[in-house]
Amino acid sequence: MPKRRMRPEDLYRLRNLSDPVLSPDGDRVAWVEAEAHESSDRLRTSIWVAPADGSGAPSPFTDGPGDSSPRWSPDGRYLLYVSVPADGPAELRIAPLTGGVPRPLGNFEVAVSQPAWSPDSSRVVAVSATGTRKQAAECSQVERNEPRVVRGLAARFDNVGWMDGRRHLFVIDAGSGTTRQITSGDYDDVDPSWSPDGTVIAFASDRDPRRHDRQLRSDLFVVPSGGGRARRLTHGEGRVAAPAFSPDGSRIAFVGHQGGWSWNRDAHLFVVPVDGSSQPVTVAPATDRPVFSMLWAPPPFRWLNDDELAMLVADRGSVVLHAARLSDTKTKVVIGGDRQIDSFSVSKDARRVVFTSVWPDSPSGCYSADLATSGAREGRPARANRAARAVRHISRANDEWSAEIMLGPVERATVTVEDGTPVEYFTIAPPGRSPKPLPVHLDIHGGPHGAWPSGRFLAFHQAVAAAGYLVVLPNPRGSSSYGQAFTEACTGDWGGADAADIGACVDDVIARGLGDQSRLFVGGGSYGGFMTAWLVGHTKRFKAATAMAAVIDQVSMTGTSDIPGFVEFNFGRLWEHADEYERHSPLTYARDITTPVLILHWEGDLRVPVSQGEELFAALRSLKRPVEFVRYPGGSHVARSPSQNVDWVRRLLDWNERHDPRSPRPGSSKRRRPRV
Repeated sequence: MPKRRMRPEDLYRLRNLSDPVLSPDGDRVAWVEAEAHESSDRLRTSIWVAPADGSGAPSPFTDGPGDSSPRWSPDGRYLLYVSVPADGPAELRIAPLTGGVPRPLGNFEVAVSQPAWSPDSSRVVAVSATGTRKQAAECSQVERNEPRVVRGLAARFDNVGWMDGRRHLFVIDAGSGTTRQITSGDYDDVDPSWSPDGTVIAFASDRDPRRHDRQLRSDLFVVPSGGGRARRLTHGEGRVAAPAFSPDGSRIAFVGHQGGWSWNRDAHLFVVPVDGSSQPVTVAPATDRPVFSMLWAPPPFRWLNDDELAMLVADRGSVVLHAARLSDTKTKVVIGGDRQIDSFSVSKDARRVVFTSVWPDSPSGCYSADLATSGAREGRPARANRAARAVRHISRANDEWSAEIMLGPVERATVTVEDGTPVEYFTIAPPGRSPKPLPVHLDIHGGPHGAWPSGRFLAFHQAVAAAGYLVVLPNPRGSSSYGQAFTEACTGDWGGADAADIGACVDDVIARGLGDQSRLFVGGGSYGGFMTAWLVGHTKRFKAATAMAAVIDQVSMTGTSDIPGFVEFNFGRLWEHADEYERHSPLTYARDITTPVLILHWEGDLRVPVSQGEELFAALRSLKRPVEFVRYPGGSHVARSPSQNVDWVRRLLDWNERHDPRSPRPGSSKRRRPRV
């Protein structure tokens, strides 16, 4: 059967793989497989297992629908994982590898997460909340009508909701299930990790007096595994995440930054002695590229031995595997190329690595590679020489999908802007494109400290390219993966040099004969939505625009977002710099917008509240400008249902078609357009 171009609904069959974990003997790998379930309109996750050398076919270890975080016991007897049952919160389940029914582990009233085995396989540490409010179904009508008293700015978080209670560490006996809470207090304690001798657990926590009014700040602590007083190893200089002990137990590595209140600092890898005798030091400080770090994701690094670490590094849009000794000033590439590795695992002897990765023209998969080694000494693991032998694809999750669907090619390009700064952008062309200039859909990433391309947007970008567009993905000033100076270059200057960089990328596409300057379209989400609204308020070159979850008014944004400190960091205190807030708000320039604008927003968005979309819609509607407002129920800034993801891609394509001067039916639609 010949391949066909992608359609928006093909997203339902596309699977995403993550969190690969090698078994203690290095022979097997378990990973999480996520697939959209059309009838329930939910993402279903299950755990799969395969031989790590690719010698056999993968097989499902669990059936889902909400299984994640697979963790092999160090003795190789069990696989532990988190499971979300249909009628309750997430729980721990433990499955014997010799056969048998998985059983619940531990006693928790609310959801549990981040499990980790003790080195001797006798205990598990995990995170769960205490002091939470009762579920609505458990409350009387009077209890449901009780007010919520808010005393801090950090009371909500996008994709979580109200931060009820506090998250703490619990240690569970793997045999009996007996559960003991080992941290307490008015703090959140997360990211637990065992010391090699099992006596101490490291974790991240913000115990600063200012914690009620700030987000994403934390310190490194250690606590006896049996409970006791926690000891702090860092001193409020930034953020700590995913701490992990060195094999000899003398040091702890963590990812984060030591930039204080900054919101534009690239993440790096740090090491600190367990005894607290000195401050954290940066691993490979001359590597001016961030360690890839995402909230709720598995740790982006692993110890290879007492003196060396492997880590994920974001470099010019790619996310690849690097390694460095503690004495090195720069990291070296272990597995590179055009790929985005989202998580990885290394065998105990550091001779094998498995990872999951994706690229906009290569769907998500799980891979393994043998690490070429040198310097092996008796009794010590071999040291990787920063090179991997042939990479093997060991998953088959998207084979049928890839055999049916033809994807457009991804290409890199660089343009030098007026002040001499090189700015990189990516293009995705329709499969089998003609040599004629194509209509251009410019898509602007969020952040602003994000970067294109993104495997998470594979289905969207490929569906737009398949509809006949040249998709242009710019990485203007402010984008990550190009060095700290580039990351922070747009701070306080949204709509300045970053907008000029984006315009230069469009100009370059036209100058190269790839894009049709009479058929330009623009869109983006979050900061990308801001920039979309900003551009159409400052230029008439685009035929239509789609602003998704867009920042429209910096004044109201700082008072309603779950991270108000982010806006203040960029533009100063509102009452001292009100003119800057107004100058950098697209709403200020709404009267200059004549381009048709499609506004997409999720009502559950706490990062950029739906009121931002409401403000733009009200302004343009009162000005009698062409505008439509699509409100999706639920969701958040980062999470939407599968049907909503399919719907917004269809709406964007429909909106572009309706305003394309060369469309067979300009100003109309082949599909019925619901009105707000």
